[in-house]
Amino acid sequence: MIFLQYKPLGKPVQELKHIISNTIIEANRKMTPGEVEKAIARATGLDRKTVKLAIRDLVSLGELSYTYVYGTSFLEKSFDRPVQLSKRIVIKPPDKAYKPQPGEVSVNIAAGAAFGNGAHPTTCLVLRALDSVLGDCDYLKRRTSLTGLDVGTGTGILAIALARLGVQKIIATDIDPCAVSEATYNVTLNGLADQVTITNALLEELATYFSVIVANLAYPTLRRLSAVLSEKLEQGGVLVLSGFKEPLSKDLGKTYTEQGLRLIQEETDREWVCLVLRKPGQP
Repeated sequence: MIFLQYKPLGKPVQELKHIISNTIIEANRKMTPGEVEKAIARATGLDRKTVKLAIRDLVSLGELSYTYVYGTSFLEKSFDRPVQLSKRIVIKPPDKAYKPQPGEVSVNIAAGAAFGNGAHPTTCLVLRALDSVLGDCDYLKRRTSLTGLDVGTGTGILAIALARLGVQKIIATDIDPCAVSEATYNVTLNGLADQVTITNALLEELATYFSVIVANLAYPTLRRLSAVLSEKLEQGGVLVLSGFKEPLSKDLGKTYTEQGLRLIQEETDREWVCLVLRKPGQP
């Protein structure tokens, strides 16, 4: 390893890059390049020019990327390369090659306008929850055939992950025509058109009941859908909810437990929360 001596601390390049990446990934909001430079310089004692050079290198390596929102630039983790988001799930752009390691699954997601490329904490939380419940929960592992529902599918990332993790038939819904188009493309891109159905149908129109339901939606929508989502879940099935922050978690959990579900898992990432609930009984 090559070490470049920075004054006054003489930190190795890789250590500095690690600090920069972690600062951006763990921040509870988007950070501008200037904010990142200032925070790292203050934390390490390095001058901002040195920090800026390290940031440029991370961008050129494809580990960080600049995003632009309403004329303001931000630094974020780059998804223009394979990124491991859970123990088994790797998200990658379709033009990047990746050979999954034993036990891993890869999900191709093309860049587009719809929500869900893996960058947002709620997407990561849901993917980790699905990895956990589909790998470790006996009441799902005993099932010979699993059905899944992804409500508000966006790019289709969660529906595709469900299929990759062993759910045989998935319905993914969205009322946004752009999302329906992008999700359909991504499902086809992953060779899962026979396994995943993309639709704009309302939940009440679906005659099927599901082993696993995922809903990464805003709090008011999740609260409004509590009765229908609970009703569409099979006995013994699992419901994964995200899209809301910590202050709302207790109320939303209570709303769903009042529907007869039992909270079995809760995880937080940068103030965002994911709840995993189970419907008691055997399917």
